[in-house]
Amino acid sequence: MTEHIFTELGYFTESECTAIKDCLQGYSYMHFNVSWSRYAANYTLIVRTEYETTEDELRDFFLHCTLSKLLKLRQEAAR
Repeated sequence: MTEHIFTELGYFTESECTAIKDCLQGYSYMHFNVSWSRYAANYTLIVRTEYETTEDELRDFFLHCTLSKLLKLRQEAAR
């Protein structure tokens, strides 16, 4: 299992983490497993995959998929 903890993105709210999970849980051939840790009401996003990859590749591909999903949602909302 490969895991990346997104400390570089700062803290999220629980509702933001839930929304990210709703959009990207099980997404792509990497089948993302999205979770988070909580410390003093600050939530840090965690992404795992069973796919054989490096942590850097997981991080980069997850961010790519996140931005791609955001663009797709924006295009759908504009229709």
